[in-house]
Amino acid sequence: MLIAMKKATLFALKEDRDAILLALQKDGNIMLISEGEKTRALEGADKVGDQLAKTKDALKFVDVHGKKDSMFASRLPVSYDSFLRESKEGSELADQVETLSGKIMSLRNEASTMTSQVEALQPWIDLDIPLEQLAPTESSVYFAGYLPELEKEAFLEDIKELAAEPIVLREAPEGRAMLLFCLKDDAAKLKHFLKAHDFADVVFPKRTGLVSEIAVDLTEAARVKNLRADELEAEAKKIAENKAELQLYYDQLTAKEERLANGGVETEKTFYLEGWVRKDRTVEVERAVRSATDAYQIEFSDPAEGEIPPTEMENNSFVTPYESVIELYSRPKAGSIDPDFLMAPFHFIFFGMMLSDAGYGLALTLGLLIALKLVKPQGFGGKLAMVILFGSISTIIWGALFGGWFGLELHPLLFVPMKEPLKMLALCFGLGALHLVCGMLLKAYMLIRDGDILGAFCDEISWLIMFAGFFCMAFMPGPIGKYMAIAGAAIIVLTGGRAKQGIVGKLMGGLLSLYNISGYMSDLLSYSRLFALGLATGVIAMVINTIAQMLMSAGPAGTIVAVLVLAGGHLFNIVINVLGAFVHSSRLQYIEFFGKFYEAGGKAFVPLAIRTKYMNVTK
Repeated sequence: MLIAMKKATLFALKEDRDAILLALQKDGNIMLISEGEKTRALEGADKVGDQLAKTKDALKFVDVHGKKDSMFASRLPVSYDSFLRESKEGSELADQVETLSGKIMSLRNEASTMTSQVEALQPWIDLDIPLEQLAPTESSVYFAGYLPELEKEAFLEDIKELAAEPIVLREAPEGRAMLLFCLKDDAAKLKHFLKAHDFADVVFPKRTGLVSEIAVDLTEAARVKNLRADELEAEAKKIAENKAELQLYYDQLTAKEERLANGGVETEKTFYLEGWVRKDRTVEVERAVRSATDAYQIEFSDPAEGEIPPTEMENNSFVTPYESVIELYSRPKAGSIDPDFLMAPFHFIFFGMMLSDAGYGLALTLGLLIALKLVKPQGFGGKLAMVILFGSISTIIWGALFGGWFGLELHPLLFVPMKEPLKMLALCFGLGALHLVCGMLLKAYMLIRDGDILGAFCDEISWLIMFAGFFCMAFMPGPIGKYMAIAGAAIIVLTGGRAKQGIVGKLMGGLLSLYNISGYMSDLLSYSRLFALGLATGVIAMVINTIAQMLMSAGPAGTIVAVLVLAGGHLFNIVINVLGAFVHSSRLQYIEFFGKFYEAGGKAFVPLAIRTKYMNVTK
């Protein structure tokens, strides 16, 4: 269900602000409201942000150059008092890593540049003239560069009549390396031929000696710089041993940054803050403020007209994980309704029907229980994992009812869908009809709650009367079903266009409203996907078993391969169909169910609180 919100307005002295914000963050029950240009971050917020970015980079560097945390690693416990004492060691490590990473990057870049220069000099390695001697004289000039290989012969033919001496060297990706000397009198003509044959000039490094000697020197210098970088990376591995201090420091800075982000609106000596508080947590918030100061005034009021408070959902232990399904779509708008209490059982049922293999459900349940025990995911990830776990339990139930165990048919308690598809389709459409009716009833409830009783009767109840008539016509003898269907249709036609002008407009609007029956039929047909995905799971499992059985007949080697096929094939089938079951179960909620009543657009309730990535703060 949705929790009602109160707007808190707090007035206090500026000298108590830090203590108040610290107490509110520890309490974790108020979501501060930004007041636009009037609200400003507190002094030091920018510095904390810079330090946080530096620490984040330091942790990335340590992860690359040290031992990464195991995916099953649990958060390190730290007391609240210890968490408040900013880690000096963490700060020093962040500075040390920043310096170290800068040096390593510089050394690697310099070595890479030198290596690139050596590669660029390779075509000129046979040049027996020191580079410092390549210079124009009083009577001659020179050109150095690359000539396309296809242009070489034609170019050499063109310059035969010139007083020019070409030195043809090795080939490079850019073309043939070439050095040309000529008299100044022929320089213009030679330059013309060079341009005509797409000659590209080269710039030699500012070094002295033969190219071969320079290449050796550069290679050695690059090796030395890489060795120095390796030594510094070895130092980084030592720093990685103290990564926990960096992680603690990161979490401390994260909490501090959030605390300093909103300083409220201030005068010379006072300030005030506004925020959203759960209606049932106002006492806790005032108690937190009182623990920091006696000089304060705090007021709690209902949202003003036009104000949209954040959305907070609270449900029982079974329904709560399914809040993640809604969060993937959009939170309900404040003042609407939280559909989790109805959506959760349907999602649970649909997931199991789509996977529909008890063996798969059992394997998935055991695997998830072990994983949850080791990883202990929190927040959204933890909720999502529980949705899959509940879905795997549902899979065991439906698999047993349908007799599916790893693609084998064993003692079905209900019926086998592949043998009796009409029964399966009837079950799917029956559940789908119930799902749609629940959505329509929720919409009717919302309209009645808002005082629109006529709208609830004309727009929702009328359709339910007509559908109930269709049901009675199909399954009950007598004319009552026909009369109910006619009555429901008549109400829709007579009232569906009530917002239109004129009798003709109202009647046409009513007739068009009745045409919406095609939309309901389309929605109902969507539930056939329950059968389709369940069938796909079973068929793929049977194919895997058939292939394995064929391999086993090939002897011991075939048996080994068959075991691999069974393990890998069924694992793949589980993974791909778990994904399909979750996606399509959610789709039936988002499109068919939510489309009947859901008001999206709510914003999350994110209170000022201690949110950590690495540490587990014990208050």
